[in-house]
Amino acid sequence: MSSCQKLANIIGGTVVQATPVCVVMRLRDIPATILGRRTLSPLAIPFMLSFERNGINLGETVLLQSEVNPMIHALQRRGLIVTAFHNHWLFENPRLMYMHWENVGMNPFEFARRSFEAAREARLRFY
Repeated sequence: MSSCQKLANIIGGTVVQATPVCVVMRLRDIPATILGRRTLSPLAIPFMLSFERNGINLGETVLLQSEVNPMIHALQRRGLIVTAFHNHWLFENPRLMYMHWENVGMNPFEFARRSFEAAREARLRFY
């Protein structure tokens, strides 16, 4: 089993891309609509992590408004840096917000574990 697949397994997700950057993803369980249409797009409801050979680890997830503060606190308690919080879509329901976090130098497996532990602590729901 590849290292990238092992990282995907930590979050119960799938490998989106293995080279040159490992990207893993799991979809959030959010009944979202955009422009009145139900969406299951990974562009709309992702929990994604990427790992590069130079030591940079990045994360992004969609959040409901009520999940924002719990997720910020859970990531920060684990030593991860929250770098951005913004919207992606217009006319979505419920209101969807996107958070990004990062770390340099942490073992990718530890970053994946800490990221997913933070999501669990914040009570994020997944498919």
